[in-house]
Amino acid sequence: MKVHILIYDNYAHFEVDLIGWIKSREHEIVTVSLQNEEIKSVEGFIVKAQKRLDDLNPTEVEAFIVAGGDAESIVGNERLRTFLRELNNRQKLIASICYGPLVLADAGILNERTFTTSVTEDLELFNAFDGGTFHNTTVVIDDHIVTAKGTAYVEFSVAICKKLNLTSESHLEHWTQFFSTKKEFILQ
Repeated sequence: MKVHILIYDNYAHFEVDLIGWIKSREHEIVTVSLQNEEIKSVEGFIVKAQKRLDDLNPTEVEAFIVAGGDAESIVGNERLRTFLRELNNRQKLIASICYGPLVLADAGILNERTFTTSVTEDLELFNAFDGGTFHNTTVVIDDHIVTAKGTAYVEFSVAICKKLNLTSESHLEHWTQFFSTKKEFILQ
């Protein structure tokens, strides 16, 4: 299976990176961008996507993930809206994290769904989510739609890998423990 991840200027690389670690090796990550340029992540990584959105056929996509970060900058892209709606109509897995759910809301696919996001209710930007039901929790799975807060990047990755059956339960358990926060540290 190919897992497509949308990247864009100022996307948060760390929020989607673990999916590549957790999935088993027979599955592939394919990075997708809206343009053919180099992309710079929030962390400063310079990346060139493998595919442009215009070159993807929605009938061939099984999973599409919108990375978090400056997602507000890609809201309003009509090609992206149309693409997400087509995936939604086909019941393909669509996932987003942190501010990424803004893109899903913009496409109208969070209407009448439960979701979560790092966009807080006190921000005017939160109005983009009218029509859906916000749950102030780490990860929400509503049928084929997965949303998460940015701080839940481990849980988000595990939920996607589990939902898509990208690895075994024992492998999921191993990586969940491996990436869990350890409470032991030395302060000098």
